[in-house]
Amino acid sequence: MLDAERLGEHSPWRVHEVERGAIAKFARALQLDNPIHFSPERAHAAGYRDVVAPPTFVVTLLPWEIPGLTLPEAGVLHGEQEFEWAAPICAKDEIRVSGWIEGVKTRTGQQGQMTLITVASEGINQAGEIAFRARAVLVVTEEVAHAGG
Repeated sequence: MLDAERLGEHSPWRVHEVERGAIAKFARALQLDNPIHFSPERAHAAGYRDVVAPPTFVVTLLPWEIPGLTLPEAGVLHGEQEFEWAAPICAKDEIRVSGWIEGVKTRTGQQGQMTLITVASEGINQAGEIAFRARAVLVVTEEVAHAGG
């Protein structure tokens, strides 16, 4: 499940080309109606390069393959999630994303032992600026780990 020797090893950088349609679809799913997410003209008037993605759009860019981490298909809990936004993500941006295991802790709770895996990632835009940093804590219970995870 977890190869501790690969702690901190970055996944290969993947480039995501951000599309207007993807931003609009995401914004509609969140029931947002701010025109900066749909209209290039309104986004330009607000000072953006193109339509701007809602802040949580970054979840669509996060890497799912992390070196040294193989998770079971079921039973992993999402413990925490945090984002740091450094630059707006707009349509036509090219965001390079990489992820890595940042830390591992073991805790004992009422239900037994659990492993807390902190996975971090960052996205860099075409100008070389950090667009975002993300961090998530995944919780793998002893029961899930022993079931073949």
